[in-house]
Amino acid sequence: MSSYRIAVASSDGEAVNLHFGQATNLLIYEIGEEKVDFIEDRNVELVPDEAAHTEANMEIFADALRDCSAIFVRRIGERSLRYLRERNITVFEVDFSLNHIFNTLLKNGRRGRVRVPQANSQSINQSKKT
Repeated sequence: MSSYRIAVASSDGEAVNLHFGQATNLLIYEIGEEKVDFIEDRNVELVPDEAAHTEANMEIFADALRDCSAIFVRRIGERSLRYLRERNITVFEVDFSLNHIFNTLLKNGRRGRVRVPQANSQSINQSKKT
């Protein structure tokens, strides 16, 4: 299995607790076969006085996610979801601790794909229709 990166919308580094549009920074982690490495706290500098889902701000978010295959958020709107989906970024709406997410990802032994059991999480790519 090769490693991959995920982004997490978290204000405290302990839980996924931010709506996608509220995330002024994203915690970036690399998920490997046996471990999770913190990469960086990536700043997201949105265009002032514009909604998060404007085209300019969505481009800024997409750039911030350039090396990530997935993002974990508390909530996300349909327009933002579509924008990320078109750029092959998997979105998960969750209400979990980061520790729970990391343990689940490692335990499931993905094969190049992020998976969180449907019993514990809701994969936006499968649950919301555009």
